Amino acid sequence: MDVELTASNAASVSEAARRYAGALFSLASDKGELAAIAADLTVLVDLVAKSEDLARLLDSPAFARDQKIKALSAVADKADLSKTTTGFLGTMAQNGRASDILSAVAAFDALYADHRGVKRAVAITATDMSADQRKQLESILATAVGSDIELETDVDPSLVGGLQLRIGSTLFDASVASKLDRMNTAMKGA
Repeated sequence: MDVELTASNAASVSEAARRYAGALFSLASDKGELAAIAADLTVLVDLVAKSEDLARLLDSPAFARDQKIKALSAVADKADLSKTTTGFLGTMAQNGRASDILSAVAAFDALYADHRGVKRAVAITATDMSADQRKQLESILATAVGSDIELETDVDPSLVGGLQLRIGSTLFDASVASKLDRMNTAMKGA
């Protein structure tokens, strides 16, 4: 599951979201449904990304808990999400944690990746990488970290060139923009 939220907000996942994710992970593992739940959560993230109304429902305190439960149940039914996922969403909404659902999804995603022995990496470049460049970077990273890599890519033209690479909480910045910043700082000090 390539959840952008996982890469960009991993540090900001609340403790409550981690606990809910841990409980869902344990339940899914016990039921042998890890892959199915991960797929359900990917669908949910896509739905929220495409629907401002659904995003607003999760975050807004203007909606009562019972309204959130009813709406999330309808979304889960329409999206054909599993009973376990539907129950998870309902429980979070019932407990006043609907705004933490996406954070819990990110935490679940991290647990699932760790369970599978997969490391996550985010590569940010000034322009889109070609398929060959992406494959080569994945191969180099897999060798360097000693496990499978799930690579997410993003484009930030302000980098000018080069690459920023985040693996877990470590950032490797080999972008032209950061080199120019370092040169500028060094020249000011000279």
